[in-house]
Amino acid sequence: MFRTYIITVLLIGATFFSCSNTTDSEGFTVSGKLDNADGKTIYLKMVSNKLMTIDSAIVENGTYHLSGTTESPELYIFLVGKDFKQFAYLALDNTTQLILNGDASDLINTYTVEGSEECQLIKEVTEHNSASMNKLGDIDAFYNENKTNPNQDSITTICRNNAQIIVDDEKASLKQFIDNNLGTLASLLAVNQRIGKNLVLGPEEDFDYWKKVSDELEKTYPNSSQTKSFKSTIDQIKAQKLASATAEVGKEAPDFEVPSPEGEMIKLSDLRGQYVLLDFWASWCSPCRGENPNVLANYKKFKDKGFTVFQVSLDKSKDAWLGAIKQDGLGAWKHASDLKYWDCAPAKMYSVRSIPSNFLIDPKGKVVAINLRGGALGAKLSELLD
Repeated sequence: MFRTYIITVLLIGATFFSCSNTTDSEGFTVSGKLDNADGKTIYLKMVSNKLMTIDSAIVENGTYHLSGTTESPELYIFLVGKDFKQFAYLALDNTTQLILNGDASDLINTYTVEGSEECQLIKEVTEHNSASMNKLGDIDAFYNENKTNPNQDSITTICRNNAQIIVDDEKASLKQFIDNNLGTLASLLAVNQRIGKNLVLGPEEDFDYWKKVSDELEKTYPNSSQTKSFKSTIDQIKAQKLASATAEVGKEAPDFEVPSPEGEMIKLSDLRGQYVLLDFWASWCSPCRGENPNVLANYKKFKDKGFTVFQVSLDKSKDAWLGAIKQDGLGAWKHASDLKYWDCAPAKMYSVRSIPSNFLIDPKGKVVAINLRGGALGAKLSELLD
């Protein structure tokens, strides 16, 4: 239920470098000692549209040596084996002489680096994310251990609240890190951190962070392929924002038709005459499940004043979708889904790239607010309906 995974977007970009052991090297090196790695092959791959192997080596007597050259500072992945279970992100340029030591059986939690301030920053980002994942894993384990507890409802609420606190802390930490380290590859890695399947800093609600990371990298490393790649991503987001102008505040909400759990086609416009919270969510989305109690509480408070909810799910499994509706007590309002995951037609129409994502629509069908969460939802409804 609360299971999460570390997933980092790979199309990301460039950095500054310092604390190198040499300044006149014609290429970079990565060497060191790895425990539990004798006979294993290690790889150094550059991050681009696809991972390109720069060098590889077989660990002998616990030691290894990798090298390469680059036209500009770039992001690389140090990989033990090919299954992406043990890896570390590195930032390298032609002056970097990096020493990386660690335990190959638990690289992310044990590796150390010397010879690059940038790699130290990257390690700081990944360590904080890993710690958040471990905390969420403990919550997940506690929840699973108490599935048959007679107080399961209260335990579920506690777990969700605690999970949301961890997610919020991760978001705040990443924002502070980015503010303190603009112009670095580590800041780009930070803006692409995920919890579960969702970006911690979403391109919609946190677009300002995406943009300033891109802007600063253009100033410091304009020739980096990864800077250019991320700039292209920013341009695509801007274009999508323009294309979805009808979903902006003050504009009429685009209409659509999606099947209900019973197979009945539901139109958004069928709910005209009420304030409607169009809420994109999914059973697998922990932040969504954490927000559901807040949506439910506001529904109960304002339903008799002309407020309702219309939830559109990005699920693939109907059973998981219906199970989450029942478990979270969401049966009082309309639900719909085409069960196409991120290919959900209404989500594409509204340019939804992360969830939860919501749009508050007035009785005439115009968008009055976007992405109201926590206390912001109740405050806006009080303003409109009290």
